Amino acid sequence: MIPKLNRTKIAIYLIWVVAALFTSTLLYLKTLEANGTDSWGKLFLVQFVVWNIWGGLSPLIFWLGKRFRIDKQTYYRGLLIHIVFAVLIVLAYLAMYSIVWNFFGIGAFSWPTFTAYFKIFFLNLFHWHFFIYMAIIGLAHAIQYQKELKQKQQESIALERALFKSELDMLKAQLSPHFLFNTINNVVSTIEQGKNDVASGMLIRLGDFLRIVLEESKHKLIPLHKELDNIKKYLEIEQFRNKELDVLIRSDKGHGQVMVPSFILQPLVENAIKHGISKSKEANRIEVGSEQKDYKLRLFVYNEGPGLNHEQLRKKGIGLENTTKRLEKLYGNKAHFELFSVNDGVMVEIQIPTKQML
Repeated sequence: MIPKLNRTKIAIYLIWVVAALFTSTLLYLKTLEANGTDSWGKLFLVQFVVWNIWGGLSPLIFWLGKRFRIDKQTYYRGLLIHIVFAVLIVLAYLAMYSIVWNFFGIGAFSWPTFTAYFKIFFLNLFHWHFFIYMAIIGLAHAIQYQKELKQKQQESIALERALFKSELDMLKAQLSPHFLFNTINNVVSTIEQGKNDVASGMLIRLGDFLRIVLEESKHKLIPLHKELDNIKKYLEIEQFRNKELDVLIRSDKGHGQVMVPSFILQPLVENAIKHGISKSKEANRIEVGSEQKDYKLRLFVYNEGPGLNHEQLRKKGIGLENTTKRLEKLYGNKAHFELFSVNDGVMVEIQIPTKQML
């Protein structure tokens, strides 16, 4: 099976062969009408040579098309550059065309003959070959756009797979036996203590949260205000388990509609409780919020508790690793993730581009 790249090169080469066949046949018919003596074979040989000059120039033109794109951002600049290159390359082509006809016409190079041929070709063929250059540039752009489209499709498929796996990992974390068993044990304990209203409240909130997890996991992005509401419901369950847990959620209403990855904050909050607050009797406070600066949205989770050493800051757990991978897949290098110790606690910060920058 012929590789795709080779098939493209063969197809482009055949274009020049077909052009040679067409023009040599047309010239031969014209010579017959004028009682000329040139044979079709000679005319085809000449046309084959001169059209293959375009074949030799095509890689250079393809490179120029890739180097100087004509798109929305560079339309006028790119067009002007290619007009200049078209003039220069067509003049060079007509010079080579004239040399070829020199050798086939008189068997040697003659400057007067060359200049005569060049003048004729310039006056009669320049405009046609100018459009040939532009056609090659158009073909180069079409091939490049096709490659980029295919690459984007492949990236999209990879993103879908990564998000699907991330959602499964998220569901595993959300529905982990540790989380469920602790909540159920707390419910049983409150029932045994005769606090049926408290137990009912815990079960209702747990049910609400599980329903939200199943619904929101279908979406890649959700509005920020929904993400913060979901985190609030999650923390309400945690507050039943830890009555001393002090929760502060703050965010500007002005950017509540900014789209963020669904449940991007939940593993960060879970880590803050598991590895921060639960490790110190004096640690109770957890803060979750957002700030917007220019076209960047800053999301943060802060918890009281023991700070992290250099090794702990460098080595991320599964939850944080999945979070960074999701951000990379969604935003590339436009997103920023940072974990650091601050004010007798730990801060996790995410910066993502808002819609204007995507």
